[in-house]
Amino acid sequence: MAVNLALKYSSKLDQIWTHASYTDNWINKKYDFDGVETVKVYTATSVDPTDYSRTSTGDRYGGNNELQDTIATYTLENDKGFKIAIDRGNFEQGMRAKKAGEVMRIEMNEKIIPMIDMDRLATAAAGATAVSQAITAGQDAYQDILKANEYLDECKAPLEGRVLFVTPAEYTLIKTAITTNIQAPNYNDKLVAKGFVGELDGVPVVKVPTSYFPSGVMAILVHRDALLGARQVTETRIITDSELVSGSVLVGRFIFGSFILDAKKKGVASVVDGSSQSS
Repeated sequence: MAVNLALKYSSKLDQIWTHASYTDNWINKKYDFDGVETVKVYTATSVDPTDYSRTSTGDRYGGNNELQDTIATYTLENDKGFKIAIDRGNFEQGMRAKKAGEVMRIEMNEKIIPMIDMDRLATAAAGATAVSQAITAGQDAYQDILKANEYLDECKAPLEGRVLFVTPAEYTLIKTAITTNIQAPNYNDKLVAKGFVGELDGVPVVKVPTSYFPSGVMAILVHRDALLGARQVTETRIITDSELVSGSVLVGRFIFGSFILDAKKKGVASVVDGSSQSS
């Protein structure tokens, strides 16, 4: 005689771990893309001082210099969307586990938020390479970060507002370099804090999964004013009266873009492995 074993599916969904945005607290949100696809930003051009003439009978300041400027153009290029149907029959016969609100949260946490974070980190990494501030990793990870800070120091970027994004492996290398140093007691307490993983020489450190970084990039140091993160459309809807589906339809659309502002293009540096482009 056959033995029929009972089969039961849980009413709870088992999802992968997710994380809130790693970048959202550390980007520039000052520029307004409402109602437009492209924003043009002016940068005024300063002039060199000249000797003031105490004896001139004309303009003692050396003549007028009409204010000049440059224009940088930033266009939102990412226009993404999703659509998920939850058939009423499948919902009822699946122990009602796939609730629309819960599925929407899963889609945002597992796909949308990481997508935007990755776009911002890729933009920052490309910006560092564009200005030859991508540092090839050396034997001392802490020295690499010091070099990255030197680049930002030279462009006069304020210390306040800088943030260091690191992979878990790079974080380990940095901490190992510090904790084996004679100055270790001065740094250990600052490397572990709330919200982010700590501070390094006054710069907040944010540990981000390696999969979020472009290939070969181990760390990105950027000033928040340099990295513009624009989101024009963030739309999610749960449709329960669709003529095409008996059940719920989840839709979302996101128009966004990430840019390194031209006047602050040297406000970013990165650490890359030996197989990546370096400075």
